[in-house]
Amino acid sequence: MKFKKMVVAVMSAAMLAGCGNASTNSGTGDIKAPKFGFIGPLTGDASQYGTAVKNALELAVKKYNKENGTKITIKAYDDKADATEAVNAYNKLVDDDKVTAVLSPVTTASGIAVANAAKSKGTPILSPSCSGDSVTLDANTKKVLSNVFRICTNDSYAGTYLAQLCASKFKYSKVAILYNKELDYSVGLQSAFVKEAKKQNVNVVYNEAYTANTKDFSTYISKIKQSGADSVYLPDYYESVVSITKQLRDSGVNLPLFGGDGWDGILGVKNVNAKNFENTYYVSGFNKDAASGPAKTFVDEYKKEYGSVPNMFAAMEYDAVTVMMKAINNAKSTDAKKICEALEKITISDSEAACGGFKYDANHNPQKQMSIVTVKSGKYITVQ
Repeated sequence: MKFKKMVVAVMSAAMLAGCGNASTNSGTGDIKAPKFGFIGPLTGDASQYGTAVKNALELAVKKYNKENGTKITIKAYDDKADATEAVNAYNKLVDDDKVTAVLSPVTTASGIAVANAAKSKGTPILSPSCSGDSVTLDANTKKVLSNVFRICTNDSYAGTYLAQLCASKFKYSKVAILYNKELDYSVGLQSAFVKEAKKQNVNVVYNEAYTANTKDFSTYISKIKQSGADSVYLPDYYESVVSITKQLRDSGVNLPLFGGDGWDGILGVKNVNAKNFENTYYVSGFNKDAASGPAKTFVDEYKKEYGSVPNMFAAMEYDAVTVMMKAINNAKSTDAKKICEALEKITISDSEAACGGFKYDANHNPQKQMSIVTVKSGKYITVQ
């Protein structure tokens, strides 16, 4: 009988040790081994984003484990920037891999799809870069989703800020807009800009949408020339921006161009002519030219590990690890609901984050400062 009791005790202890994603508490209360899921484009047109974000995730986890004696693990899937692929990946992460939280998706369309899929399960979702306003909102009720958060600012915030810059800093009064009507990110930035432009007495003299597969922009460019615009707003991702900018410059349009954080990556496009981006700017949540602090530390670490300067989305994923681990440790649990409650209350200081400190607003959007980036002599330069 004593032998049987001993076996039962050993088996019970083993079962307890194996529960909860292997996420156990250390003596200090810290969670020792959460598992993080990643969903992003590692192949395809948006792979420059996805690869950089995954690199930063691996770098941050490696550093955190070394400094804190933790054993955080990662499970990653390529969604090719496709919403259906993203949902399939999410289901695998939750049902098969039993992740503690998902530190992604990378693109807005995937983010919206995953947020909807995760609603019933309550999985903590912390995206570095899904900026669409609707990502954190229930598609039916429009109320905030209790389990979805982001590190980047939302599209309304960025589009509004750009319209304010036109009036206050750059003195643009006649803006032409070209946007992608099939891309949530582009539509969100466009609509927020137009709304704020009216308040700022910035006149939108041309406002036209194209489809995602558009290659020839000559018709749009002819109309821009006729519009009397003093600047052109291109709220799209870097691949499309490079193509449109080349055609604008080749046709003799040398007006100032500007856009959102989706521009980050323009100089990494194959065969890009950096001179086309003189007299342009975009807003970013990351100052890669910082001379000190967490931003400089991250850039130095990333360059040493991967041999290149990280983009903004990589920096935000780096911060996502810090934010999620702080929430998990504040919650003292890997229970999804407790983690999400801790995220809602979290305060991140400037000394903790490469992209700056913040608190969340009611819709789980971080309130933080933005930088202005331009291109000079073939290099990104942060001007504010």
